[in-house]
Amino acid sequence: MTTITIVSGLPRSGTSLMMQILNKSSMPLLIDGVREKDVNNPKGYFELEAVKKIVKDNSFLKEAKGKAVKVVCPLPIYLDLSYKYRVVVMRRNMEEILASQGKMLNKDQSNSKSTFSKIYSNHLDKMYAFFTKNNIEYIDVWYSDLIQNSDEVIDGVVKFCKLDNNLKELKNVISPDLYRNKNESK
Repeated sequence: MTTITIVSGLPRSGTSLMMQILNKSSMPLLIDGVREKDVNNPKGYFELEAVKKIVKDNSFLKEAKGKAVKVVCPLPIYLDLSYKYRVVVMRRNMEEILASQGKMLNKDQSNSKSTFSKIYSNHLDKMYAFFTKNNIEYIDVWYSDLIQNSDEVIDGVVKFCKLDNNLKELKNVISPDLYRNKNESK
């Protein structure tokens, strides 16, 4: 059975960066280019519009065999279990996610940080429970580690995804200057 690679994580956690790395590795991506690059993601989003409708229609997954597709959290709980998956879960400090999202939406979310933090934590818990219950392999990749310890982290991703790539090639995808909403305490 051909494996589908899912890149997941909360919004603003580095999922687009991981898709760039997998693209550079020559892993085929299932994307449509509908959402174009912008100031918030100057290298692009690497998304597939059909993923947004996964709750009612996950038929796009038949086209994802042997490819990588971005399915942000909490949507992986709607994956069709008749396929085999490996999931790269991008993780990021919650404060950084909320700051990045607030900046992207041009909103002050200081009053709702606690609420969003609880909602997002709940989404992650449900996603991990789904993976465990259904024996879906996953690897956690912390965004800050990917930026600061890229050799070690990319090596782990290469092994997990069974890729055959030069680490330096993949490392060159990373632009540390795009790590703009840092929280020094993880």
